[in-house]
Amino acid sequence: MQHTLRANYQAAIWRRSLENLPDVPAPSAGHGWELDDGGSLKIRWMAGLPAPDVVLNLISCTCRRTCRPSDCSCILNGLKCTVVCKLQGCSNMVQDDAIVAQDANDSDGGL
Repeated sequence: MQHTLRANYQAAIWRRSLENLPDVPAPSAGHGWELDDGGSLKIRWMAGLPAPDVVLNLISCTCRRTCRPSDCSCILNGLKCTVVCKLQGCSNMVQDDAIVAQDANDSDGGL
């Protein structure tokens, strides 16, 4: 069954590749590209966060003595250190008050 499906997909792709004027959406129509002033395509870089906040909070560093901008993966990613980081109590650490305030805001939003 799986082999038959793969063969059907391959045949469909082959047929589409032989079309003279295939119906292909424009790359600048919300597909990650944009036209510059000269009419050339250029990449439209992501404007939002690379991942939801919940995932970003799982990033942790392995700093041993101090978190330095050149070595700390949290700082390099523009994040605060969290309880999952190896070094606790660094100057880049999230303050407990900020966590409590964020948790309160999160719980208020769901009401």
